[in-house]
Amino acid sequence: MPNIKILSADVANKIAAGEVVERPASVVKELIENALDAGSTSIRVEVRAGGKRLIRVSDNGGGMEREDALLALERHATSKVNRIEDLESIQTFGFRGEALASIASVSQFELLTRTADALEGTKVDVEGGVFRSVQESGCSPGTHMSVNNLFYNVPARLKFLKTDTTEMNHVTNQVTWAALAHPKIHFSLTHNGRSILDVRACDSYLERVRLLYGREFAENLIEFTEELPDLKIYGLLGKPEFTKPNREYQLFFLNQRPIRSRIIGAALTEALDSMIAKDRQPVALLFLTLDPEAVDVNVHPAKIEVRFRNERTIYSGVVRMIRNAVHKTKYIPKIETSVEPTQSEEDAETRDAGLSRRVSTPVTGRGQRVVQTQRGQTPSVPTQETTDIEQVVPTQRAVDSGQETETLDTSSEAQAPSIPPEVVVQPPQQQIPEGVNLSLLDFENVQLKANLFKTYIIAEAGDKIFFIDQHVAAERVLYERFVNHLKTDGIPVQGLLLPVTVEATPQQLGILKIHGDIFKKLGFDLEEFGGNTILIRAIPSPLPTRVASQTVTDLLDKLPEEPHTDVQLPEAIDNALVTLACKSAVKAGDTLDMKEMTNLIKELSEAKLPFNCPHSRPIIVEMGRDELERRFHR
Repeated sequence: MPNIKILSADVANKIAAGEVVERPASVVKELIENALDAGSTSIRVEVRAGGKRLIRVSDNGGGMEREDALLALERHATSKVNRIEDLESIQTFGFRGEALASIASVSQFELLTRTADALEGTKVDVEGGVFRSVQESGCSPGTHMSVNNLFYNVPARLKFLKTDTTEMNHVTNQVTWAALAHPKIHFSLTHNGRSILDVRACDSYLERVRLLYGREFAENLIEFTEELPDLKIYGLLGKPEFTKPNREYQLFFLNQRPIRSRIIGAALTEALDSMIAKDRQPVALLFLTLDPEAVDVNVHPAKIEVRFRNERTIYSGVVRMIRNAVHKTKYIPKIETSVEPTQSEEDAETRDAGLSRRVSTPVTGRGQRVVQTQRGQTPSVPTQETTDIEQVVPTQRAVDSGQETETLDTSSEAQAPSIPPEVVVQPPQQQIPEGVNLSLLDFENVQLKANLFKTYIIAEAGDKIFFIDQHVAAERVLYERFVNHLKTDGIPVQGLLLPVTVEATPQQLGILKIHGDIFKKLGFDLEEFGGNTILIRAIPSPLPTRVASQTVTDLLDKLPEEPHTDVQLPEAIDNALVTLACKSAVKAGDTLDMKEMTNLIKELSEAKLPFNCPHSRPIIVEMGRDELERRFHR
């Protein structure tokens, strides 16, 4: 049996380094946290070879005396924690006392520091965890830490590092996240002598986002603040047309600490699930403030993961606050243009002295990180390839109803242009009377103007025009009605005088035997009639009889071939309600009279989630009068 031995300090430090120092970006993170705890207002990061050759972090914080500088490099040396109880309410970014000792054990490390009232500073050189020299040295107030040749003495770790470009991307992310979390601090980053980012101190998160990612990115964010008794969120949420194919732009911060959190990510998905297309991800920067005693940041050596004391409360609270913010900010896609004015447009605007110049903001499909340099230049570090979009409109289901377009003649006799005799103007099939004022969401005095293509209701409110898809609007209204019915007295049922027959496959019959209770909850009365025939004797009252058979077969095709667990059942019923609402709703091409359109808009305004149908398609699209005037070069 082998003898048990105490590890040497050198081996122990290298093992600890493996937990704390994964790559150069880990070093940058730890050194920035120390600079933040020192009260710095300016933090400079210099990197060479992606951090493999050099990482230097300089700050203008409080600095250290000679004795503290030496102690800081000892393992488990910290000024942040004195008692075990201190771990329950940590308010600093660094606290473990392992970072500097671990970093110094796997690099050639130099610490240069001076307090503001000292005449000279202290310089400490450490190589592979061994102190080489301690001497007095001149330097500016603050602390300057240099990490040379990371992992030079641990070749097994060195070979696992990626290319300089990949490692530098990780470093850039760490500095960017720190800059986002602390907008009042100046951050700069250089790589091989080239400025990567240099962002001045500013007063708001939104301004810091503009400096880091560019004006276009910032202008496509919705700013909100929501608060519960124990939790506060300041958020920047991408507009409904501003989404991404992945979660790269979902960043979470807790008490100004960048974190990874499956709880927060799941809450964001839940809150916006019915508002974002299934193959897209929302853009969201969430800054949470929570009592330090309600969260454990001592879960992982790198302090990137946290554990909430009450995860269920945090989850439901974040869902509720994001949904409240969406309702308050009117989460409606806008029709805008990204085309810059032509010379003729500029000339026309110049001639029209009564109108100010209107230039719409271009909207790009992908974000581009733009930063300000000290010389006023704006170099960029693209996170993805930039895609030019000539015109941005929300993704919408293509409609081919086969119906003729309805026209609406709103011109007066005094302004009516002369019409050539060969041009025949068809009278509108449905006149919209003047003075019909409604309330759409929070917009008062909304006037219905027309029904376009028997699909889109056009309404006007002040200087805004709204296009409302009648099918998806009705789908949302019916879905929420069905949900409310299930919670109360059940979905209303209408019996059929003559049963509807359905020819099912053997597989569908098997699924009906497994999930017959779901059909009963939805308001269907189904009976097996022998062979492969199913009789539909009753259906949910809003469902048209003509689509009853198709609805039943669609539901049978979507349900799994095995029973649901208690956890899965609510989701299965919800998916069935979505299908039922879609089948029951008016369709594109259906003619709605004035009363039906009015009632639809009233009910939509009372819906909990009036911006998207249960399939996540937009219900309302907004266009401003200024955009329309721009199109006509006014």
